This record gives sequence, C-alpha cells and structure tokens, in this order.
Amino acid sequence: MSARLIEPGVQLTLEIESALHVIAESAEISDQSGVPRSHIDLLSSAGAHGAPRALAQQREVTERLAGADASTWFCWSQHQTPLRTMLAGGSEPASEALSKRWLSGLQGGEFLAAIAFAHVRRGGPPNPVAHQCEGGWELTGTLDWVTSWDIADVLMLLASTEDKSEFVIFYLPVQEFTEAFDSCVVGDPLKLLAMSGTHSRPITFDHTFMSSDYAFSVIDANEWLVADSVKTILPNPAALGVARGAIEQLNEVASKRKQEQGKITARKLAVEYQALRERAYAATDDPKTLRSELVSLRVQVLEFAVKSAVAVITASSGSAMLMGNAAERRVREAIFLQIQAQTQETRNAALARLATE
Repeated sequence: MSARLIEPGVQLTLEIESALHVIAESAEISDQSGVPRSHIDLLSSAGAHGAPRALAQQREVTERLAGADASTWFCWSQHQTPLRTMLAGGSEPASEALSKRWLSGLQGGEFLAAIAFAHVRRGGPPNPVAHQCEGGWELTGTLDWVTSWDIADVLMLLASTEDKSEFVIFYLPVQEFTEAFDSCVVGDPLKLLAMSGTHSRPITFDHTFMSSDYAFSVIDANEWLVADSVKTILPNPAALGVARGAIEQLNEVASKRKQEQGKITARKLAVEYQALRERAYAATDDPKTLRSELVSLRVQVLEFAVKSAVAVITASSGSAMLMGNAAERRVREAIFLQIQAQTQETRNAALARLATE
C-alpha cells in the first residue's frame, strides 16, 4: 500500500482507526447489500457514535468515515440532529418521557436515530400534514426518503401543520412502528443511483393517528427554516472526505500501475484539498463570513469531490466500469452529495457556476 498523501487533521484513537479500516474494507458489500448495524455498533464501541466530539475531531471522523464508506457515514451522521434536538428540550407534555426513553441511549451510542425532515424544506403544499385531533395528531401524506430505516431504533419526524405555520416533532420507535401506527405503509427500499446501502424507504400515511405520547415539540416553522438555512449553505465535510478518500485511492492505483502522471495528479489534488479544506473551515468558523462566500465554498467543495472521484475512474481505466469497484462507487457518492441537503439557494449557485465554466 502506498504511503498516505494527506495527514490527519487531528489524531484519532487506535479504536476509531480500526473501526474505519473495517468499514472501508467492506464498503462495496455495504453499497450493494446495505450498511450493517454492526458498523454503527463498531463506531459506538470506539467512542465515535453518540454524543458529538470536539469540533476538530468531529470533522476528522466525518471526513474519514465518508472517505471510507459514504453510506455508513450517511446513516451515522443523521443521528446528530435527533440527539441535539432532544438535548435542547421539548415543548410538549410527553417530551420528558420521550427523553427518558431515548436520550441516554442516543448520547451513549446504544441507539441509532434516523431523521425525516427534508420534505419541510420544499415549497408547495405541506406533505405530510399533521392535523391535531383528540389525544394526538393525524398524519396524511408521504415521506419520500427515510434513511437508516432497517437499522435505526428511533425516527425523528417533522410534519407541518395545514397552514405551514408550525412543525410538529415526533420521536417514533422504528421496531414497533407497524404495530403502533396503523393505516400507514412502509415501502420497499429505494433503488438509488447512489447510497442504496442506506436502507432508505418511503412511508405513506393515510389519516394515521399518532398519540400525543410521541409528540416532542411544536415549533415555529419559519424559525426552524431560517436556522436550517444557515446549516445547508456550509461547506460539507463529508464531500471533503469523499475527495480525500478518492485522492488516496488515486495515488494507490497509480503507484500499483506505475502511472507517473497519476501520482503527480494525486499529489496536486492533495495540495488543492488542503488549501480548500483550510478555507472552508476557516470561513465556517468565522461569524463574519458572508453568506455568499459560504455558498460558493460549499459548491466548490462539492465540485472538488466529483473531480477527485473522476480522477480515480480515469486512472483505473476499464475496471472502474464494473459495478462493485471502489472507483465507480466514489463517483456515485460524490454525485449524491450534490443533492444531499440541497436547497434552492445552493442548487441555483451550483447551476450558475456550471454555466460560467
């Protein structure tokens, strides 16, 4: 194996390094057959799941995990929002009981949380709709994409009221879902261009009753959307991680095949990665950074992930066209990140940049 081109931003423990190695070695299997819960448990036992770490360590783990296997990263990363939401406290009578049931396990890594709230970012009529009724809420509509369904313990779901003025936050037990909630259908796993290993399924509600025992908070919709819009413009550490993994793979492929140009390209991309990473995190951490600059950096990072992944395809030649090859998987992962947490603002910026090149 060729020497590592990119040194760690911070040192990780041997336990985390070992977990990342195991996950990377089985990435193609996870991509085709689904991320095993054992990956999450492995990260948990290494201390890399549950309560967030220091910022620099969290970024390093995110990058390294996304570079090892983006499907595992996606399942792992979604855990943080339900955890932080619960730590912030709820507004409903059941919030204390829900916290007592889930919070300790979410913090300690015993539980894996899934989320469903991308739908509330979209324009148009609310979907699904939460209508308050006696004893709880009635949900009608469809969740197009619920990730981690087959391996998660609890789902944090946001549903909009009919006038879109408020969001209701539910914490729903995944293992008991079909028994607890009738008149809803959990669909088959989605067949996706990328990230099919994330156990993503659609769920349809047809006047499905949810007891107030599952309602954690009722919040102002506009306030949540404003706060969310700040997060979705930030440069994505996972995209840096996919690029980082691709650069290391490019160097390895080029070294094995004695492709001098491939090694030169890998070194140049490593330098570009370091500079882009430094700019991205410095801008993220500076409260004075203009919104337009953050959006621009996010787009640049996403583009760089694609460029780095395509370089591996080029160096790998025809073998990269075979399904199950790490090179083709990285390209699909990089493409997926172009639309993950996408908003109209970031989409327009990406398309505008493409039109000027």
